[in-house]
Amino acid sequence: MATTTRRALFEHWFKQPATLLPDGHKALAPTDPLQLLINRSSFGLRSAEYQAAQALGFDGWLERQLNPESIDVSGLESALARLLPTLSMSNAALIADARATQNSFRSFIELRSATFLRQFYSGQQLYEVMVEFWSNHFSVEHISGPIRQFKTPDDRAIRSNAMGSFRDLLNANARSPAMLFYLDNYVNVVSGPQENYARELLELHTLGVNGGYTEDDVKNVARAFTGWTINGRGDYEFIFNGLVHDFEAKTFLGQAMPAGQGVEDGQQVLDILASHPSTANLIATKLVRRFVADNPPATLVDAVAQVFLSTGGDVRSMLRTIFSSSEFAASGDQKVKRPAEFVMSAMRVLDLQFQGDAPIRRINAYLEQLNQLPFMWPAPNGYPDVQGYWINTTAWLTRWNFAFAVAENTLAPGLYFNPATLIGSANKAAEVVDVLADRLLHRPLLDEDRALLIELVAGGAPVDARIDARTLQLRVRELTAVLLASPYFHFR
Repeated sequence: MATTTRRALFEHWFKQPATLLPDGHKALAPTDPLQLLINRSSFGLRSAEYQAAQALGFDGWLERQLNPESIDVSGLESALARLLPTLSMSNAALIADARATQNSFRSFIELRSATFLRQFYSGQQLYEVMVEFWSNHFSVEHISGPIRQFKTPDDRAIRSNAMGSFRDLLNANARSPAMLFYLDNYVNVVSGPQENYARELLELHTLGVNGGYTEDDVKNVARAFTGWTINGRGDYEFIFNGLVHDFEAKTFLGQAMPAGQGVEDGQQVLDILASHPSTANLIATKLVRRFVADNPPATLVDAVAQVFLSTGGDVRSMLRTIFSSSEFAASGDQKVKRPAEFVMSAMRVLDLQFQGDAPIRRINAYLEQLNQLPFMWPAPNGYPDVQGYWINTTAWLTRWNFAFAVAENTLAPGLYFNPATLIGSANKAAEVVDVLADRLLHRPLLDEDRALLIELVAGGAPVDARIDARTLQLRVRELTAVLLASPYFHFR
């Protein structure tokens, strides 16, 4: 009887580890529209959520996720508030807590834990995806000085606006002490304008590097935001300090800002940017890249940009346009999960149970190896969202190691799953492969892949023979790891 090893399977799937589907490799069997939507709009679905999605259908699931306020997460949020008290603290309270406890990393650790727990437990999956998207768009490295504290209220502001309008997101971010500190605008004064925030505001947050602005525009934007700072002697919130503002006349993108304006200068800049066609194009491009393809189809980018302009940057309207498009429907296997998405989707699809904080620490260690810890990208442009950045031999080995550690219950104390819950009464090789592939992948296997997986589970025995209970548990764990490590599971 033929026997297949896990090594033979990986050599079959990953002939050139630098790419996910190498040239000459047979394309995978197509996924159905609902599964494509789920993959792109979530961090992976737990079994009960997948059943709910099937009952609702494509349109029903999409509308439910576009309206997260209809999904009850009060139990989760109550638990987080009880376990992670810094989540609700103000900047002043966070600073005071850090000083009193002599632990400046407490809020840092609790925010990272909350991010993980919300992505894992929340039924508001598209909302959590958008929180991550906007956190990455308005990227702040969560490591140095008071940003360890300031990032927590910054995260709350992003969460409040994640499914609202880009204008509100932009306004909140411009006043965020985390961003003011990170890009040095808190020291931007008339006697020495600081251009860091102005430059990144135009290049990364709104117009884009080719968005039509000049060096003079950068200088005038910096002047417009003089005096936008942090109240370091009070509540550590945003404050406009007119004593260090440039009150002279300015011009931005051909529009006059008259002399004598104060905080209105910066607000006028934000209003111009929030309704500019180049901003619409940048946001549309990034959204389409996130949800459709590494090389965003120009037709869909244009359509989403028009929705941005006609709705004032309404996030739900742009998402509805993307998910309802023909370009999205044809985009199967064009996006690869980044490390954090791979790790979270593996845990969610297994309905993992975990106790204590050891699992979170170990998962963070894997994400550190894979270079995608929450809020830790060291530049203001955010984590890349293209396959070419993330896929290489070292990354594959780390992903495979994670898959086997999770499947074998060796990842961390307090993190486990029961193989029996995955396969029901299946106890023959073909049954186990079919049941487990459906449970973990929710998409059909190619015939040749299915045959090889059946040989793996059979282990040299006849494929129609019943497998004893002890061997079955070992085979299910091995097959679980192999499926999580396969190309099928790495696509979002």
